[in-house]
Amino acid sequence: MTSSETRTRPLSRAALARLAVASEAAEASDGYRALAADGRPGDREEPHGRDDRDDRDDRDDREPGELAGAAWRLFEQARGVLRAAVIAERLAGASWETIGANLGEISKQAAHERYGAAETVFRRAALMAWLIPERAGHQLGDLADPGTVRARLTAWLQAPSRTGSVAAIEDLPPGLPAMTDTERAGLLIETATLLKGTGGYRNAGVTDAERHEVELGLARRRVELYEEIAERRPDDPEHAALLAGARARLTALEGG
Repeated sequence: MTSSETRTRPLSRAALARLAVASEAAEASDGYRALAADGRPGDREEPHGRDDRDDRDDRDDREPGELAGAAWRLFEQARGVLRAAVIAERLAGASWETIGANLGEISKQAAHERYGAAETVFRRAALMAWLIPERAGHQLGDLADPGTVRARLTAWLQAPSRTGSVAAIEDLPPGLPAMTDTERAGLLIETATLLKGTGGYRNAGVTDAERHEVELGLARRRVELYEEIAERRPDDPEHAALLAGARARLTALEGG
């Protein structure tokens, strides 16, 4: 087994986006269940069989407007789930036209206007987390540790109140592939676009404070990819030259 085969590759951005949908949906679901039980999102619902020893109306101690406020917060949470779902669809390759058709038959322009900025924010955050792993938590929050998120979701599905919804961790959500060499190569190109502040990053380029770290991360990821390819193609002079150039660039950046 080669060293490249023993390395743990990060999840693809599409997989991270899909995991975000599952996580947000689980959180929203708990809120709706609580609201259905007693009108207080965040509190656990009571069992279906209530204790007849206490017949008082639980709503008597609720502040005026509290129920409406709880429903509004859940509505906003549902909007977040929808936004995450659109981002996941885009990263999985869906066109704005297809997304618009599934959002009440709106136009592709309207779909892009509503969710295009959110997609860019997620793409950038995931790209920065890949380039600078030590800052992943700042960029992605809980998603910086996908294993923990998946374990939490599995435990949520396997809770006694959700009998019949048990899923193995490998199936939650389905897929969750790691990055391929093709995606990694594409991210190297995308990073160059980010550094230039062009294309989709015209209004979301790097700051002066970020530039050196991003350039350093780019050089490290390039060396990492070329080393793995070189292990599989030891007699390929083209990749040997690319690796040598990448290592020289990394050395210069680290020295600087």
